[in-house]
Amino acid sequence: MDSGSPTKIAVIGSGLMGSALARAFAAAGHDVAVWNRTPSKARAVGGGTLAFDNLIEAVSGRALVVVSVSNYAACAELLSSEGVARALAGKTLVQLTSGSPADARTGLEWAKAHGVDYLDAAILAYPGFVATDYATVFYAGSRAVFDRHLATLQAIARNSVYVDEKIGSAATLDCAILEAYYGSSLAFLHAAAMCKAEGLDPKIFFSHKSSFLGLVSVTADAAQGMVERNDFSGDQCSLNTHVAAIEHIVRLSKDARISARFPQELLENYKRALSEGLGLQELPAVFRTLMRD
Repeated sequence: MDSGSPTKIAVIGSGLMGSALARAFAAAGHDVAVWNRTPSKARAVGGGTLAFDNLIEAVSGRALVVVSVSNYAACAELLSSEGVARALAGKTLVQLTSGSPADARTGLEWAKAHGVDYLDAAILAYPGFVATDYATVFYAGSRAVFDRHLATLQAIARNSVYVDEKIGSAATLDCAILEAYYGSSLAFLHAAAMCKAEGLDPKIFFSHKSSFLGLVSVTADAAQGMVERNDFSGDQCSLNTHVAAIEHIVRLSKDARISARFPQELLENYKRALSEGLGLQELPAVFRTLMRD
């Protein structure tokens, strides 16, 4: 692990996230170079950072290069520019661009081919939360490389979590958490729409958020053990009963003339489990039908 002394860092990308990362590193006392395809955006980062117009000059002499651009394709285009790979040889590249596990694997292949240490990372925070207790960054790749740079990386998130040597593991965990977030957000927004359509003030529903959050938590805890054991038997509530409840939600939505797409999709997924003979199992038995298309 680095000793906590200032590190020479380059941050590639000066969007909202890249700018927040660069300023956080600089605020922690590190020597931070920033580069963006549009030079004026790099100069606008401020916060004690130094803007470069030339990418090779930005990364030269830097021990740590952090990339935060729009997507992996944009990153690949930058890395394939003349002389960039040579300038990065022997350095550590931390990929903080959002992508899939397949993107991460492609990135690692490129890094290995050019003598670059590589960490694939996923940040679970809005730009405004960088360097606060609300930020989490997941890392995948070489444990030795992660440990070497951990003290520096904690400038952007004290909660810097090493996931696994498998390079796609950080992206996988990020996508999994985000799916749970987006799916549950759509669910409670649809629930609020049902209330409003039926003349019930949605604030009454939101005031009971502990009820549905509690149910999700209990079910997640139960599902963890069931998935691990591949045993979804129980005596709490069968899938048959859950499907009947979802049918009520679909009917309410249609009667109230609001969008029924989301509960209908839920119903179809749960009924698929019934069609495979899982009706007497507990709700997490749906997991078995999701492991294949």
